[in-house]
Parts: sequence; structure tokens; C-alpha cells
Amino acid sequence: MSTGKGKEDYSKLLVNDSLLPDIFLVRYAQELSRNALLLYLWLNMSDKKNGFTDDDVKKLKIIPEADISAVLAELMSACLINKKDKTYSFDDLKAREVGDYIQAAAARGNDPDLTGLMSNEKERKILADSISSTFYQGELPYIFYRLIDKCLNEYKFDSRVVYKLFEEGYDQFKHRSLQQMENMAASWYRKGYTDIRSLEKQLEINKRTKSLIELTGKLMRKRLNGLDLDRITGWAEDLGATEELVTLAFKENEFRSNLTLKNVGDTLTKWHDQGIKTAEEAARFCEEEHKENKRNATRRKAKSGSTWRTGEEAGIGGADKEETEAQKTAEGIKEEKDILPQDDLIPDDILDMFGDSDEDN
Repeated sequence: MSTGKGKEDYSKLLVNDSLLPDIFLVRYAQELSRNALLLYLWLNMSDKKNGFTDDDVKKLKIIPEADISAVLAELMSACLINKKDKTYSFDDLKAREVGDYIQAAAARGNDPDLTGLMSNEKERKILADSISSTFYQGELPYIFYRLIDKCLNEYKFDSRVVYKLFEEGYDQFKHRSLQQMENMAASWYRKGYTDIRSLEKQLEINKRTKSLIELTGKLMRKRLNGLDLDRITGWAEDLGATEELVTLAFKENEFRSNLTLKNVGDTLTKWHDQGIKTAEEAARFCEEEHKENKRNATRRKAKSGSTWRTGEEAGIGGADKEETEAQKTAEGIKEEKDILPQDDLIPDDILDMFGDSDEDN
């Protein structure tokens, strides 16, 4: 069944290309919302690259009409499109990027090399080539050359710190996003991680913090909130806590009916203040502490029970004991005597009866 379309029409539909600069994928695409990315791609694929209006976007029916204004505002905020009167146009990303680089290089007093590095600086080229081959399969996007240049010139990073930046980005799946890589580089600069020694120390803490968060989540059997994460970060950064120490701290607080992270943190703080750094040292400290607590409990029990001890338990014996037995005997005799009839208890008529007998005799 014929559709009325010729072979040429099908070929045009199927093999038409929408060319986008690499810089769009590296710098912008990963930071856009789904609707903004979708609209930008469709506009590039259409014949609207030279200009379009709100009505053109509505007719595409790519995104909900209620979202159009917000999406266009997002694209303008990202400097991907411009607006003049009621017409939108695409910005030339490559021209702007090259212009920015030339301006930055000129400000440093260097002659710019559009590969992204100054050609006479062999150390930088070796660094860039190493990063490219290790993390980008030999195809380092141009924009990342500029990031390397910024780290070395503006942030004054050691070359090993720059390499570590891309290694961390790769491990965290951030190496393809320029924005996330720039944010991480800026964060390191603010924290003073410009030399490899300070950086590696912090990276070790970060790694330990991550493992403590996973361990604590399992031990608490709950989803950790922001306050919980701050506490655990403090354990790693301020107290030098390890997985072994945290596990033992949880065990030390098992007797509590409502165990909290504050209880665990208090235990870790106590150990830290005692100079304890290993689980073995903590275990010995706890054993001695338990023994001392037991001795103190025994002393308190003896002291509180002293008024209730018997004479024998108090060491009283001999004459005191004999006196006590004699007192018991005397009391027994008295009781027995009390039950016998006394003279003043005999009725008078009985006494008179005996008296009459004597007179008769």
C-alpha cells in the first residue's frame, strides 16, 4: 500500500542529522531538567534554529503547555537561548567558549593555544594526556582542558591533585559533567586541598565516613536522616572513629532499651578523650571499666546494708550472746509463771470451806 511518499522523502527523514557541539553535552546537557533537554533537542532538530516563538513551542506539543514558560526560562538561564522582543534564538556555544578562553588566557598574560593548554608547557600536556587516556578513552573534551588550566593556574593545585580530581570524578560518575567537576574543584580549593598530602588525608576521611554511614544504617536498621549523617561525619573527622570502634561502641550500648546515635557518639567521645585509637585498646578499657563498676557496686551494697546486719554478721558474740540467751530464758519462765493460779485468784468460799473443817476438828 502506497503512502504517497517518495524514496527521497524517507531518506531525508531517516538520515537527517542534528549537529550539537560537544560542549553542550559536557557543560549543559547533564544539568538540564528533562523537559528543558527534550525541548532543546527538538528545536535543534526542527527548522527553528534561526528563531522561534512561544507559539512555535506550543505547536510542537513536546512538553505540557503549562510548563513552557518555566522551561524557556531555564534554557535562557543556562545561556543556551536568547530572547529579543518575542523571538528566541540559539546562542553560539563554541564561539562563546573560545572567546572566554582567549580572554582568560590574555588576562594571565599568556598567548592562548586553542587546544586548551599552552603548547610550551610540557608538564601540563603530559598531565592532560594522562587524564584523557585514563578517564576519557583518549578523547578528552575540550572544555576539560580549560578546567585543568584553571586548577593549575588559578587554584594553584599540585599536578597530582589535578589528576586526583579527575580520578574522584570518574569514581563518582561525575567526570562527564563539567559543572559537577568544577564544583568539586572549587570545594577543594576553599578547603585548602592544594597539595597531595592534605588532599589524601581528607579523601581517606571521606572514604571512612562513607563506610561508617553504611555500617550505622545496618546496625540501626533504619534510614538515616541529615542529623544522623552529620553525627557520623563528626565521628570520622573529629574522633577518628573506625568501623571496628563504632561496632564496639554499639555493643557497649546494647543494654539500653532505646539506643540512639548520641549514646554511641558519647562512648566514642569518651574513648577519644582517653587517647584510645584502636578497638583492642577500647576493649581493654571497657573491661577495666566494668570491673571498677562492679567493685563500686559491691561497696555501695555493703554500705547501704550495714544497719540490717545481725549481731553475729557484725562480729558480736561471747558474753553478749550468752546474755541474750539468758534474757530469752527469763522471759520464758515469766510467761509460764503468769499462767499459774495465784492466791488472790482463789475464791473465798473455797477457803472458808477448809476453815470450817478445822473448827469441827
